[in-house]
Amino acid sequence: MPVRNMELRDVDMAIELINKEGWGHTRIDIDRILSLSPESNLIWESDGVTRGFVTSLVYENSAMVGHVLVSKESRGHQIGKGLLKSLFDKLDSKGIDSIILYATEDGARLYRGLGFKETNDLFSAGLWIRESVKKTLEQECAKVQEADLDELVDMDAKTYGDSRSDLIRRLYRDFPEHCFKLERSGKSTGFVYGRRTPIGFDIGPWICMSGSEKDATSLLSSVIRSFPSGGRVDLSLFCDHPLAGKILSEFRQYKPLERVKLMVRGEPMYSHDRDKVFGTAGFELG
Repeated sequence: MPVRNMELRDVDMAIELINKEGWGHTRIDIDRILSLSPESNLIWESDGVTRGFVTSLVYENSAMVGHVLVSKESRGHQIGKGLLKSLFDKLDSKGIDSIILYATEDGARLYRGLGFKETNDLFSAGLWIRESVKKTLEQECAKVQEADLDELVDMDAKTYGDSRSDLIRRLYRDFPEHCFKLERSGKSTGFVYGRRTPIGFDIGPWICMSGSEKDATSLLSSVIRSFPSGGRVDLSLFCDHPLAGKILSEFRQYKPLERVKLMVRGEPMYSHDRDKVFGTAGFELG
């Protein structure tokens, strides 16, 4: 099988394929994935031509499958399935307990055949930030500092179900100006991260351990205030979350976008304290 590890020299090609699909990822996104998990991203190459690739992030005991993409000219030849099987063999050899991914309804049929089960539905949402809206938002949260990261990593692990220490630290390193925490009685009770994208900004993780609508809204307001007006903001959340959708619906420029399924092979993630997860890290991060 003509599969090899993805390398830095492949990033431009990957971005070209991604742009053809209109997914809106940049070099920094792929570089981040490669630097965090250099041995779990694969290329299918034959006759000197890259036919497709798959990316994934390996955490402590779990892995997140991000991009699975085959060029339009090479589709219909089981390349996507071959890439996934090669990746799963590699992850199994590392003793990974759980592999998760987000799938559309069409994609879910493929993944069911590879041993995945559906656990929850999520949807992506878009916000268009207007200056008039930003002026109404309160700034109650403090910016995250380097000294806070151990506490945030623990908070994330409790809600996600596995330690994602490298990811939480890397996102802070890349975008410290868009990372906020909320304290109550001297203790952090939640945090939210934001990051730049080619079309605006992404939000996630958005974690509120108190489960309070007021606290979760304070976190969201703080990160939105850190973005320039006029841009688009995207985030992903569980469809059955009791408060997240309600909070978003209060923004006048809010619009639900794509609906996907969280699928898992092995131990489920987000199985505890899911009501504390107001927004996930993103469809390619988990």
